[in-house]
Amino acid sequence: MSEEEQRFSKALQLPVPPADIRNAVLADLQMSGDFIQGLGVEDWKQPSAVAGWTIGDVVAHLNLAVGLYSRLIDLVVAGRTGSGILRKVGQLSKSVVPVAAPAFNAINSAIPKMLDRALAPEVIKGQFVAGSRSLRGKLDRIGPGDYTKPVYYMGGPWPLSFFLAAADNELAIHLWDMQSRLDRQARLGPEARSVLPSFYWSATSWMLHLPKDTIGTISVVLTDPNAALWWKVEAGRVSTGRGVPENPDVTITGDSGTFPLMLSGRISFDDATRSTSLRVQGREDLARRFLSAWRIV
Repeated sequence: MSEEEQRFSKALQLPVPPADIRNAVLADLQMSGDFIQGLGVEDWKQPSAVAGWTIGDVVAHLNLAVGLYSRLIDLVVAGRTGSGILRKVGQLSKSVVPVAAPAFNAINSAIPKMLDRALAPEVIKGQFVAGSRSLRGKLDRIGPGDYTKPVYYMGGPWPLSFFLAAADNELAIHLWDMQSRLDRQARLGPEARSVLPSFYWSATSWMLHLPKDTIGTISVVLTDPNAALWWKVEAGRVSTGRGVPENPDVTITGDSGTFPLMLSGRISFDDATRSTSLRVQGREDLARRFLSAWRIV
């Protein structure tokens, strides 16, 4: 098996049935739509959990994200993501994306703000309704054989099912970004809680950026729903697995909704441990490093 094929097989290990991932996207799309349509003018101006973004800015960003994933599904179902040109682009992205990340993040932050300032809330709401309807229709047309079709990104192929999990991450985390500022009891929905821990675990190779001197085995045991995952870091390499490893250096326990919110930078280590939504047994320094080392690019 070639190195590329091995990477593809690794990505396919996301331990959630593809149809469940699709259903999670549909559920979070519906919940996001219901929440957005209920926003008043004053709610629109409230700060979100994203630094520097209002709730209206988050809605404008989600409009762009929904359009992006709709287009990706079109390309995958049409079988156009496996072309030679897109393979080369995928290989190139492995080196270009991390270097370009600061500029990309600046642009990504600026565009929703510009759209929110230029368009009335009702217009942006209408755009989200239309974009959601389009994405929902495309999700309904995905066949069983489409889930494993490759998308080339960050140096290798990833199955469509992985990018559907990424879409659910986008929807669920940003929905929390908005809800949590209006309701302090807000939490991720059940579908997202069942998908997102495994999404981050599967994306370890390009989302986890630990300091080079990090060494140790991290065990993560989650509830609601139950999941057990582990990461072993040594000599600058990270291996992963499911279940509970022998003799971990640190064991992190918590619920499946808190864990992805921490990896996405929404809840700090201190806040999570203070509220007892997360517990650490063993090397706290390793737990802190691990939980704060995740980046989308």
